[in-house]
Amino acid sequence: MSRNSKAKRTARIKKEPGRPIRRLGGALQPHAQLLDADDASIGGVAWRDGEWLLVLGGQIAARSDSAAMALAMLKHVVALQARTGRELRLEASPPLLHAAGREAAAAGQTLEEYLAALEQERLERDSLAPVQAPSLPH
Repeated sequence: MSRNSKAKRTARIKKEPGRPIRRLGGALQPHAQLLDADDASIGGVAWRDGEWLLVLGGQIAARSDSAAMALAMLKHVVALQARTGRELRLEASPPLLHAAGREAAAAGQTLEEYLAALEQERLERDSLAPVQAPSLPH
C-alpha cells in the first residue's frame, strides 16, 4: 500500500456528497400534536406502517394498533404536564378521532367513556406494579 493511500481515501470521502439517513418503513403521517403556550409542538401521534406512534421530544415513545389508545396516551401526557403547571393543547385529526370513535362504538361506549375506561385500566395497572424492585435471590 502506498504511503498516501489513507490521505487519498480521506480526501475522496470528503468530496463525496453526504448520504441521507434512510429510515426503515414508510413516512410518518402526523395525526395529532401537543402544543405548548407558544404553539410549539412538543409531541404527537403519527401513523406509519399500520400502527399509531406516540412521538415525544422527536422520539417514538410508544406504539399501538389502537387509535383510542394513542389518543389516551396523549391525554395522559396533557394531564401529567398540567399537574406540573405546564398547559398543553391537544389537536387531533378527523381520521384519528374517527378511528378512535369506531373502537369506542365497538365497545358500546362514546369516545369520552372509552378514553375514561382506558385511563382507569392504566391506573389499575399502575397500582398493581411493584412499588420497589424485587430483590435478587442470593
